[in-house]
Amino acid sequence: MSCDGASAPAMAAGNIHHHVSGDSCVPKAEAPAMVHDPVDTAGAEHDRLSGMPDDVLLDILGRLVIAGDVHTVARTSVLSRRWRSLPWPQTTNVFLDVGKFFPSAEWIPARRSRFWKQHHATAGFTDALARFLAAPASERVIERLCLKFILTRRDYVRRIGDLVGAAAGAGTVKAVEIEIVTEMESIASDVVRTMLGYGDRFVHLVQDCPGVFRSLTKLTLKNLWFSDADELSNLVRRCSALKFLSLSSCGFRPDTSLIIDDDEAPPPRPPVLTIDAPRSPLEILLCDFCYIAGVKLVQAPALGALRYRALLPEDSSPISFGCAPSLKALFLGQRQDLDNLVKLSELLINGGQLETLFLSFNNGRIWVRPELPNKQLRAALGGLKSLCLRELSPGCNLSWATFLLEAAPFLETLEITIWNHICRAEWRNKHRESSNLIWQQPSLDFRHNHLKHLSFCRAFQVEKDLPFARLLMELAVNLQTVTMGVKSLGCQECTTALRTYPDLARSRLRFTEGSEYADAFVKGLKRGIPTSAKITILLSDLV
Repeated sequence: MSCDGASAPAMAAGNIHHHVSGDSCVPKAEAPAMVHDPVDTAGAEHDRLSGMPDDVLLDILGRLVIAGDVHTVARTSVLSRRWRSLPWPQTTNVFLDVGKFFPSAEWIPARRSRFWKQHHATAGFTDALARFLAAPASERVIERLCLKFILTRRDYVRRIGDLVGAAAGAGTVKAVEIEIVTEMESIASDVVRTMLGYGDRFVHLVQDCPGVFRSLTKLTLKNLWFSDADELSNLVRRCSALKFLSLSSCGFRPDTSLIIDDDEAPPPRPPVLTIDAPRSPLEILLCDFCYIAGVKLVQAPALGALRYRALLPEDSSPISFGCAPSLKALFLGQRQDLDNLVKLSELLINGGQLETLFLSFNNGRIWVRPELPNKQLRAALGGLKSLCLRELSPGCNLSWATFLLEAAPFLETLEITIWNHICRAEWRNKHRESSNLIWQQPSLDFRHNHLKHLSFCRAFQVEKDLPFARLLMELAVNLQTVTMGVKSLGCQECTTALRTYPDLARSRLRFTEGSEYADAFVKGLKRGIPTSAKITILLSDLV
């Protein structure tokens, strides 16, 4: 099981004012009863395995645990009292996924009438968890209990919480990692009402089972909206062991008092996610495509990595740093108002000493304003070792990024990725220069002494990167490697779309015509530049 997004659905402005209780988005019909043990039937009397000596049975259980097949171990304990009486093997890490309890791989159906499958799988999951935690133990301690379950009926979820909380309280479980999914993987109708309902269910779990959250070290949530933005902020403060928090397609309900009775007025913006937890051990925060207005780090002393991929266009800086002295890695992806470009020197004040910076542009216009490498910018990027510029528009002039090299004298790796998805209409509509940018070329005497690795990930018309690549090769006097192109599109739909765009296909296939073209490309790249860097041209494996 993985205990670690997809973009959130479009939000209808007319639905913003609706609010429902936690269980309003599920049918009122009773689900099947909890699954019980089929113990010692006539068929079980002929179970040859159960007749084996204890040491043999323990060896079988141990091998299953080592292989990570805790699901089979738990089911084995259900099938026979003989197995349940054994002292279970020492287990360091336990992974249990509710998906294993579905009869087929389609374990999150979209139709409410089929919610009984979620209830049935949750019942099996819960019973297996109960048997595993209650098995007579030889003083065993689970260092890491990792669970993935469905946020379904309150009584089902509460039983899971009670089991885990009791085990954590007794010291049987040291650390708990939880991934919570909703009954519907994609929510297409009545979005706000449904997602607010799931948010209420999660709040009920926190209230009903506080013991779970005292040992919680990792939490992953998806498709949950909260009526009160303070719910998540308070959760971070209360979870004294929480080190990892991932939010995907989650959000906050906007203040309904701000709604203007005007069809042309934009809907009110949701609140920001505020982290004000001076004693929190939170180290990693991931916020992907959430319906929020940004992240405000008032006090996050242990936070080392932050990823924020915006869903809404921003009209101001998406991140606010108060106290985040440990921050080393930052990933930002957003759509910025063209009249309010972000100045990194202002954004990164109080943001720690970054070592890794990812900036993603989603095939849109550049939202970072080039600026002179002033004192504030050098302070923010002075320790930067790795810089990645992702999903740049194919028509973007890359020269604007040179100011980042001047501000980051110890940069070692620069990776530039072009948005290659020709299967999307946006690829054809946004081949444009970044005319909203104004930048200055680096001074004639500027040289970068620490840049070692440079890569351009562009699938089509790779020669477009030649001018900027040559500029960087001149500036980086100790450059060791230059890599250009991509080996695979990584998208089957793009591969299919190649048939529709023969010109693009030819621009890509030129690299497969043999080594002569690649050799000529490398010579053109190095012409007149004294460099010992190794040049690698990735040859396409698609035709």
